[in-house]
Amino acid sequence: MLSIKPVSSLESSSRLFEELIGVGTLLSIALIIGGLSGFWALAFLLAFSTYLARNLFYFLHFLNLVRSRALEPSKVPFGVWGDIYDAYFEKVFQDKRRIKRLRIETDQVYNAMNLLPDAHISLNERFQIEWVNHSAENLLGLRRNDVGHKITNLLRQKEMVQYLELKHFDQAIEFYLSAESTRRLSAKMVSYFDKHYLLIIRDITDAHNLAQVRRDFVANASHELRTPLTVLNGYLELMLDSADSLPPVWANPVTQMHQQSLRMQNIINDLLTLSNIEAEDIELESDYVEVASMLQKLELEANQLSGGKHNFHFNIESKDGLLGKSEALRSVFTNLVSNAIRYTPNGGDIWVRWYQTPQTLVFEVKDTGIGIDREHIPRLTERFYRVDNARSRSSGGTGLGLAIVKHILERHHAKLSVYSRLQVGSTFRVEFPIALRMSSDLVD
Repeated sequence: MLSIKPVSSLESSSRLFEELIGVGTLLSIALIIGGLSGFWALAFLLAFSTYLARNLFYFLHFLNLVRSRALEPSKVPFGVWGDIYDAYFEKVFQDKRRIKRLRIETDQVYNAMNLLPDAHISLNERFQIEWVNHSAENLLGLRRNDVGHKITNLLRQKEMVQYLELKHFDQAIEFYLSAESTRRLSAKMVSYFDKHYLLIIRDITDAHNLAQVRRDFVANASHELRTPLTVLNGYLELMLDSADSLPPVWANPVTQMHQQSLRMQNIINDLLTLSNIEAEDIELESDYVEVASMLQKLELEANQLSGGKHNFHFNIESKDGLLGKSEALRSVFTNLVSNAIRYTPNGGDIWVRWYQTPQTLVFEVKDTGIGIDREHIPRLTERFYRVDNARSRSSGGTGLGLAIVKHILERHHAKLSVYSRLQVGSTFRVEFPIALRMSSDLVD
């Protein structure tokens, strides 16, 4: 590759001095010619024409140099044109070095991307392929000559097509590689630069199969345990109904056994609910959920559950409902409100709001309860995770309520945020995408 470097690097003052010497030489020649011939005007006109012709020559030469793509180093002229040529060559030289450095850095990025185990596909704003790494070629069968094709012409799974249409890129999707394939893939879109996207696809077949085995085990074990537990609970209730016939020493143990059997029954019911949520494919368009009326009923239930020990403030600021699963969403709202009742001391306040923002529909529960230490907040939605085991069990919690909430919200593309301070209170905020909004006027 041709290297362009400045031929000369004289200081500007030297160039100006050269220019003055050149002009002075021309004037001297004109004076000599005029003195010898007596044609002063013609002599000075000849000198001026020579000066003008030189500048015109270098102007055209410089113009051709700038327009030419095949740059050639050349000796710079003396005078001010030397400064112009030097500045131009220096600029070209810097650009060449910058382009070379960018190419080296780009090659390093490409090489690093090719070493990644997951498929990475760069897309433009029209979701057309810009480049793919080696993992994308091996996992998805894409090729470098697929550049320029729309990604959905090559990955035609309905989950992928819907993902790009809805543009819910804050979430990942899962799908099978093909109708016949057993390979399970996870895809996540990340935006970068201006209107460019990086589609990251990972093979999660092993993790998916392991999770399925776990879900099947939990569901089957829960089903098998529920029947004998129902029988056991029935006998315990029968014994409690005829407590007078029991020896006094058995009264307290039977009562405790009945309480624990009810707790186990609640855990099994929650496990089955969780398994059903994970297994089912919710069709969000199937139900219109009238949230306002649901919250009105929830206010009555909350007062009954509280027994008048808390001050409730239900603010329903939007009449709009949601597209989703009615029973599942009712479970979400009930879980969050019952948690607030469970962990708010008597006499405390609980606010429940349903309102709309430009981008979301928000369900919010705020209380003046005991609060949660911030180290526990990221783990609240884990199964059986308890901030305080003794307190949770005494309050009747199963440790699965927020896990159920999390899975239901994921099915509705909603986001759960938790804000809390110890001895001050907690706020649980659920944000539904505005795309799920359904106006009650449209339903009527």
